Amino acid sequence: MIDIEEHQRLRRIAEDVEDAWLNRLADEAESEGVEGAVSLQEMAALLRADED
Repeated sequence: MIDIEEHQRLRRIAEDVEDAWLNRLADEAESEGVEGAVSLQEMAALLRADED
């Protein structure tokens, strides 16, 4: 069991890692000219919706 501050800190780290990963994917897709790519915001919303 961890306290709330540690939980919040770990959650922020996880979100930062997720954002970095999504940015990398978006950059790769853009450089490859992938058709039908979604924006970072759209991808984050889709991933977060899957968590719920």
